[in-house]
Amino acid sequence: MAENMELARNGERIVKGDSEIVIPVELQRSFTQMLSNSMEMAIQSVKQQDKMDNVAIFVDYDNVYWTLYNNYRHHPDHGDDDKNLFVKLWDFYGRDNVRIFKAYADFEQIKSDLTRLQKRRVQIRHVYANGKTEQGRKNASDIELSIDAIELTHTDPEITCYVIVTADSDMIPLMSRLMYKGKRVELFYIESALAKHTDLRNYAHISRDLITFLNVDTTPIDIRDKIAEAIVHIHNWHERYKESDITLGNKFLKNLFCDKMGLPSEAASRLIDLLKHEDIIREDTKVVSGAPRQTWVLNKMNSTVQDVLAQTQMYVAPTSE
Repeated sequence: MAENMELARNGERIVKGDSEIVIPVELQRSFTQMLSNSMEMAIQSVKQQDKMDNVAIFVDYDNVYWTLYNNYRHHPDHGDDDKNLFVKLWDFYGRDNVRIFKAYADFEQIKSDLTRLQKRRVQIRHVYANGKTEQGRKNASDIELSIDAIELTHTDPEITCYVIVTADSDMIPLMSRLMYKGKRVELFYIESALAKHTDLRNYAHISRDLITFLNVDTTPIDIRDKIAEAIVHIHNWHERYKESDITLGNKFLKNLFCDKMGLPSEAASRLIDLLKHEDIIREDTKVVSGAPRQTWVLNKMNSTVQDVLAQTQMYVAPTSE
């Protein structure tokens, strides 16, 4: 029995007892290559899993917050978990894999519940911007985030995957440096905010659009449908502040539409341009502390204004000049 089961290999020949089986050399090579490829894929799979075992998430919150809020009226810390940036990231990467989760912003300028963020196990990095403009605040956060991420590569080399959440091309030097250091870089970005001259996605292994990831509502807004509501809000504003020194300038008018009508900043700007073009609002001056200041008022001679105010019982016939 032992002699019958004895195998002897001779080139492409396999001898089994008195029988001889010939295996073509090409088939042997194909089998060997297939086995080698399978082993390589298994090794790469293990390596890939290792890279996901230790994850650090860095959120450029100043940038992401203002981009989502101004363009889509979407708060990153949304009340719906399926639209919440922090909940979604925890679920996506797994609580057992994430070692660091930081958000960078001048939180004095952002409408966020810090206690709720901390309960979500997010480390708050308040970056005081000293009253700088929105762009200045974003730059300050970028710098702090980049410094912390690079320092982490030295203090905790076990972190293998760096997740960068931003809409800013200023993150490119950081992402490039991390890749050179052999780290896996994953990017969450906002398509509409990408710089035209430099594609941020080229500096990450994997890129995902936050608009899709957070299920952001991108339904187009027909601003013509908002004209009547805008007229009412402008009328009410002037009734409320007619005895004060406050004026309805460009910024105040834009904020009025955003706050009262829930419009994204971009849509509010388009609505203001339309009201000007249709001669629904006109520029007037109001003397404040002895100095004239610009303010926007309704054009009571405009038929659209008259119709809207009449329907809402606010119309008073203008005095002819």
